[in-house]
Amino acid sequence: FIRPSPNRGHLGGVAKATNAAIQLCEAGGYNVVIVETVGAGQSEIAVANMTDLFVLLIPPGSGDELQGIKKGIVEVADMVIVTKADGALKPAARLVKTEYSRALRLLR
Repeated sequence: FIRPSPNRGHLGGVAKATNAAIQLCEAGGYNVVIVETVGAGQSEIAVANMTDLFVLLIPPGSGDELQGIKKGIVEVADMVIVTKADGALKPAARLVKTEYSRALRLLR
């Protein structure tokens, strides 16, 4: 089941009713519910308190690979995944992986 939920300016990266929607899906028998946020930043981490696993997706070549660390989102992420790690973006993806691996060692 996929249901887009615009946040309508609500801080936290998710809609105001996202937590209720998650609970409704669980009550309906869904044991896996994937929640996508509107972005990554200080105010977009509210979903971490609503989920069992908080995954941060990092695209390579965006120009600000360590931006997430500056915003504090990496500290709450359970898993960091570098996306689009093939083709022409493979070298950039490796660089992002290396930078985040080093930064995560510093945070721990």
